[in-house]
Amino acid sequence: MASGSTLSFSGSPSITSEKLNGKNYLSWSAAVEMWFLGQGHYDHLERDGSHVPTEKADQWKQADFQLCALLWQSVEPKLLVSLRAFKTCHSFWKKAQSIYANDIQRLYDTTNKLASLKMADHDMVSFMAEAQSVVEELRMFLEVDPLEDIKKKLDKFYMVLILRALHPDFDHL
Repeated sequence: MASGSTLSFSGSPSITSEKLNGKNYLSWSAAVEMWFLGQGHYDHLERDGSHVPTEKADQWKQADFQLCALLWQSVEPKLLVSLRAFKTCHSFWKKAQSIYANDIQRLYDTTNKLASLKMADHDMVSFMAEAQSVVEELRMFLEVDPLEDIKKKLDKFYMVLILRALHPDFDHL
């Protein structure tokens, strides 16, 4: 659907059955992106609307508010408290990304998963699929634009490796 046209949904639309819960950002964001791409509204996630011609701006905003309401429904209520202030798809998407894509706990869990990955039952296909999935999740954490941000993320990654080596008595850290 082209930007500026009125949205029409039949029934109760839902972006994804897997709501963002703080630990599933990668799969949630992939499902949200796929839904927006399939609906022809991906620009609502990646752009703030300033690119829309003035005569179509009101229609674009109306569609964006409707899409943002659907985004809200794709998040667990306890997380929505911190995201509800963002009333455009773009601002909501970027805020969720900044909070959950760079989460140190997720980085720790993913690093730990990769470091402890073991092949079971001589099933090479399943092992490689799981390994690729974990590597992609780590890659997503490290992919950013400016070099300064990459350095900050690498510092977090090094901290994760250090924390991972602590004695089990310090697991609460």
